Amino acid sequence: MTEETTHIEKKAAETLETEVLENEAPKTSPIPVLPELSMALGLLVVVFGVTYVGATHTLTKNSTEDVTVKTTLAPNNASEAALSDAFSEIKIIAKSAIVWDVNAQKILFNKNADDQLPLASVTKLMTALVAYELLDPNETVAVSRNALKTEGDSGFVDGEEFTMQNLADLTLISSSNDGATALSTLGGSAISATGNPEDVFVRAMNLKADELGLTKTYFKNSTGLDISTTSAGAFGSARDVAFLMEYIIKNTVDAVALTTLDMTTINNENGEYHTAKNTNEIVDSIDGLIASKTGYTPLAGGNLVVAFNAGLNRPIIVAVLGSSQNGRFDDVLKLVKETRLYIQAEAE
Repeated sequence: MTEETTHIEKKAAETLETEVLENEAPKTSPIPVLPELSMALGLLVVVFGVTYVGATHTLTKNSTEDVTVKTTLAPNNASEAALSDAFSEIKIIAKSAIVWDVNAQKILFNKNADDQLPLASVTKLMTALVAYELLDPNETVAVSRNALKTEGDSGFVDGEEFTMQNLADLTLISSSNDGATALSTLGGSAISATGNPEDVFVRAMNLKADELGLTKTYFKNSTGLDISTTSAGAFGSARDVAFLMEYIIKNTVDAVALTTLDMTTINNENGEYHTAKNTNEIVDSIDGLIASKTGYTPLAGGNLVVAFNAGLNRPIIVAVLGSSQNGRFDDVLKLVKETRLYIQAEAE
């Protein structure tokens, strides 16, 4: 065991001792603890062998690649001044928004991007990511009666089986709460044979958020559904959502590939198919779309994050939180349009 591995395990063990109040959103991202997670710590460290560290959130994968994600930007040159003018006329409904240039590692637009707000079904991006890191894509997942009790109806039947990848695709495209619960149940069972598997999985989601340096992000469930009229199921910031999407498209792009489609069919293990309609109504309105995920609950309002290519290999991420159910689409389209104009002007 290397000194670095020992340090990571020690840090993870210390982090897992932090308790979180059930009905209060934290200011940072503490990781609750279950006794059985300590037994699975070695597995989690191996599975989640990627971490953001330092004030600038330096991403390191297998200690071979570094990508620095700047958390502060100062308009200190002519380009930054022109940038400010480019988005100066933008009016959006969202309480919080960000436009993130992945290649340049800089913010193109920022509206309260660090405010911590309910995530709603944007949560399912982390659900799918952790499922991919814990499970084989071809592993069979059964949709149990317990999963079917989750709010919302995705047309599943008790005991219906899918490959993990097919169920994850269906879950992201149609924002299936049943699917998210089924994935979390199997994923939690892979970590520990004791305890509530859904709770174990959610704690793994929080551990992953902590490792990625998503300091405003915290999950209480795997769906993002509101727990009550006053308590949301997940919290995060527009900046954190953008960084999460960046990580996914760089490392697990297959997990979100079908979120670019307006509609598709997905088969279960018996060859029967489900029609999956994308909850993102503007997938066909964004050229070069790489990935997308919607979210809406009464507490969260309308959320949406998209990744798209604004040019040849020029990925841009737009995230809006706290908009309205329909306004989120208009907000994102405005920001996408302005981003393209800025990049066009930048190239001239």
